[in-house]
Amino acid sequence: MQVLKDEIRNKILLVAEDIFYEKGFKEATTRNIANEVGISVSNLYLYYENKAAIFYGVINEFYKLFMNGLKNFFDHNDNDIEMSVYISAFIEDIVMNNRKKFVIISDKSQGTKYEGFKQQIITALNCHINTQVKKDLVQDQLILYILSKNFIDGIIEIAKNYKDEHWLKNSINILVTYHMNGMKPLM
Repeated sequence: MQVLKDEIRNKILLVAEDIFYEKGFKEATTRNIANEVGISVSNLYLYYENKAAIFYGVINEFYKLFMNGLKNFFDHNDNDIEMSVYISAFIEDIVMNNRKKFVIISDKSQGTKYEGFKQQIITALNCHINTQVKKDLVQDQLILYILSKNFIDGIIEIAKNYKDEHWLKNSINILVTYHMNGMKPLM
């Protein structure tokens, strides 16, 4: 029996992350991954049962990390830190440390259990905003949904078009400032 090597398992995940980022889950193949790793497809299947198992190996831990961070973000009550600074730091951390995974799960996960991730975070943000606004100023919930969706779409576009750390910080700051200043009259 062949001994499975952690080094190969990790290389499969690193290569798969790049391929899923480039092609998305639907267009990526185990052959693409195996070829880039430098192993046969049959050897790849010794490590992972199928393409979905590889995808989940790439994404599952990030999903848990992100959802935990999002929960902490929504629970944030520190009045010493301006909210826009806190939001910017949260987004910058996600994009700087897990940009490809964030783009994959948000925009390239069709055909997986995560294909609803983007909608999930839009809904979570929408629910959070609903708890923050003055109910007498917002008659129609659709506008809050649109604001939530546009904000999340903006984050995804910034992650997809990342240039460098300075560009990221500036872009996130502009998006968050625009969003928060637009929300102020409603809160």
